[in-house]
Amino acid sequence: YLVAYESMSKPEQVAIVAQSTTLDPLTVREQEILEIVLDGKSNRQIATELFISENTVRTHIWNIYSKYDVRSRAELISTVLKNQVGES
Repeated sequence: YLVAYESMSKPEQVAIVAQSTTLDPLTVREQEILEIVLDGKSNRQIATELFISENTVRTHIWNIYSKYDVRSRAELISTVLKNQVGES
């Protein structure tokens, strides 16, 4: 899924995040962090890019996990991309 995702244009990648289904809607910041997670960046890299602490990144990621009902980064990525990449 990541290979297919990485071959997409940035607007297509953003659309995947926007169209993904969650238990509760993602905040704008959570969507932003999810896009960066899908780019394969670590919490430290995300924190640096967004000028926030790693603890704040961790909190946002746990909220994202909760909204997608997943328990790991790998499961999150798979869940987000599994249906969306197949539809593109």
